This record gives sequence, C-alpha cells and structure tokens, in this order.
Amino acid sequence: MSRTRVTHAAITENKHLSAVLEHIKAEQDKAPPKPRRAGKQATVYVPNGRRNTEGWNSKLARRAKEKAQNAETSITL
Repeated sequence: MSRTRVTHAAITENKHLSAVLEHIKAEQDKAPPKPRRAGKQATVYVPNGRRNTEGWNSKLARRAKEKAQNAETSITL
C-alpha cells in the first residue's frame, strides 16, 4: 500500500482556494439569475450600415479610379 505525501503548503493552499470559491459562489448567488432562452433560438442578423458592399478592396479601387480620373483631367487641360 503506497502512501501519498501531502505538504503543509498544499493543505493551506487548498483551504485558501475553498474560501475563495465560497466567496465567488456567494457573489453569484446575490446576482439575479440570467434569463434562460426557450428552445433553440437563432441569432438574427441586423445590418448596422457599415457593411462594405462594393468588395473587400473597394477603398483602394476607389482611390485608384479617382487618381486615374484626376490624371485624365490634368492631361486634357
């Protein structure tokens, strides 16, 4: 039969841990319970107006287009 050695520090640490866990449980019990979702509810997409609809690199493309137009107008003047 083998015996496991437990240090005094491990016992003290365990006592501190249990005190902390008791404190956390008490704090959680004070808070109002979170409302439970009934059944399987999918999240609903709500557009926020910031979606990039012109493509992933639209800013770069827009700048290049403006630069090309500015170059054309300066040549024709």
